[in-house]
Amino acid sequence: MDTITSTPPRLHVDLVMQPEDYASLSREASAIEVAQAFVIDCQDMAESAGHELRAIKARLVKVKEMKTSFVKPAKEIIGNAEALFDPAIKALEESERIIKARLIEWTTEQERIAAEARRKAEEEQRKARQEAERIAAAERAKAEELARAEREKAAAAEAARLKAISEGNARAAAAAAAEAAKAAEKAAAIEQNAEVKATQAVLSVSAAAPVITAPAKVAGFSMRDNWQADFKPGVSEQQAVLEIARAIAAGRTELAPMLAVDMCAAAKLAKALKDAMNVPGLVAVNRPVGASRGK
Repeated sequence: MDTITSTPPRLHVDLVMQPEDYASLSREASAIEVAQAFVIDCQDMAESAGHELRAIKARLVKVKEMKTSFVKPAKEIIGNAEALFDPAIKALEESERIIKARLIEWTTEQERIAAEARRKAEEEQRKARQEAERIAAAERAKAEELARAEREKAAAAEAARLKAISEGNARAAAAAAAEAAKAAEKAAAIEQNAEVKATQAVLSVSAAAPVITAPAKVAGFSMRDNWQADFKPGVSEQQAVLEIARAIAAGRTELAPMLAVDMCAAAKLAKALKDAMNVPGLVAVNRPVGASRGK
């Protein structure tokens, strides 16, 4: 592992160009004027241009060698200077990676715990609600039985009232009417009281629902979704390409960008097969380039 010493190093370099080298570079800078002056209108001028081309190529090699030799000390000292920072940068980057990974692990676990607590609370709430609804249904059923009995009493009293009226017995009719009204009122009260109890039983479950708090956040740290495409288990890249191609052929034209043309591979194929290359949508084209040899 890279380390940093206690004493900071002193780095410096002086690049001194010899006068004759500088003069040579100055002369070569005007080479384009000579090239532009060439007018190739006969074989002799073509031969002369070829001779100049070979000379240019040789001089270009020499200038590039001079450049490499001249800047080498500067590049070395820059490399050494950059290397001074590498241990600290690597350590900080690795530290960031380690702490992020551990925070992600901790946060994910806290979210899992909270999700499990919510699941359990929702399950308990569901069971409690079912029990409350069962109790409410039982209260309503019980009230319905009691209310039915009272309504039967009210119906019997009403029948007695009508009979008393037909017999001309006003006192008996009044007494029967009072009894019918009392029974009907009691039946309504029983049903109303049962409905109140049933509603309270259901509402009490909702009021008692536990509150699950979200995991506490760490200042300066957060997680966001990072969806990425990956190959299905057991599917290679080549198999995926074939499946995508089949899907495109079947009408999934929106997948066409997934099959970008590899022009580097196509260029190699064109060099190898020339005009015999047969690739749908592509054609081999010969675009000649010039070549020259140094002296």
